[in-house]
Amino acid sequence: MLGACASASAATVYKWVDANGVTHYSDQPNPNAQKLEVGSAQTYASKAAAVAPPQVATTPAGTATAVCVIDSPGAGQVFQDANTVTGHVTLANGGEGSRTMLRLDGQDISALVAGGGSFTLSQLDRGDHTLTVQVTNSTGDVTCQGTAVTFSIRQRSVIPPTAPTAPTAPVAPGVNRH
Repeated sequence: MLGACASASAATVYKWVDANGVTHYSDQPNPNAQKLEVGSAQTYASKAAAVAPPQVATTPAGTATAVCVIDSPGAGQVFQDANTVTGHVTLANGGEGSRTMLRLDGQDISALVAGGGSFTLSQLDRGDHTLTVQVTNSTGDVTCQGTAVTFSIRQRSVIPPTAPTAPTAPVAPGVNRH
């Protein structure tokens, strides 16, 4: 069966030029056709991608690892006709002197995060937006880097679509349309 599969992958193709100079290719023979042997399709199998673990500052033995997760909005979430989006981050074990940085499209919005991790984003433009969260310790080392979340704001156009106008027929002189 393997031999049948291997021979089935190779094909015979016939090539000829007609009286008008047009080149044709077919799997059916034709008078004046040249027989071409076409090998099997070239394939490529990729190796598995090496995924590096996230780099997090090491903690002394016996201390808990910092946690920083954007719970909402969810990755790929779409908000239709929204001017305000509420969200939540989970933060734990930041340690004394730690600083949490929440960014929206690269801009620091950390001041919007309430004590329970909730936040409200307002006046968002339509399009894609990316949230990131990061915790640094008192010496400025990153102790937690959350996964970036991209969400979208979709809004209907404020300019209503206009219907195309119908073409008007020319009016002959002396003819009244009404």
